[in-house]
Amino acid sequence: MFDWVATYLDQLFSFFQYIWDFITNGIYDFVKDGLVVLTKAALWSWYKIQILALEVAYQAAREIVSDLGISQAVSQAYSGLPADVANAFSFFGIPQALNILFSALSTRFMLRFVPFIGR
Repeated sequence: MFDWVATYLDQLFSFFQYIWDFITNGIYDFVKDGLVVLTKAALWSWYKIQILALEVAYQAAREIVSDLGISQAVSQAYSGLPADVANAFSFFGIPQALNILFSALSTRFMLRFVPFIGR
């Protein structure tokens, strides 16, 4: 006859238990999960900004190197080498290494001028 009262009180106690569990544990878990999401977003944004800065610096460095004619001067100096020395350099990959070095150094130099990112 009074089963509905027991069911009602059981549901009422379950509701208050749910509220108590949320206050004691749920808020902490909610804040922690929110901070994890914010940290991931900040880290993702930082990487994206670094990649953007690197692309900007590389493009600017490539344009400056081509405007100054450094690559033409290096290729002229390389073509002026004796054939056996040029073959030895080609065997060891010296022209490719010089190309990588010039690109890296000019890009590093240009990164200093990217606002808020370059050091």
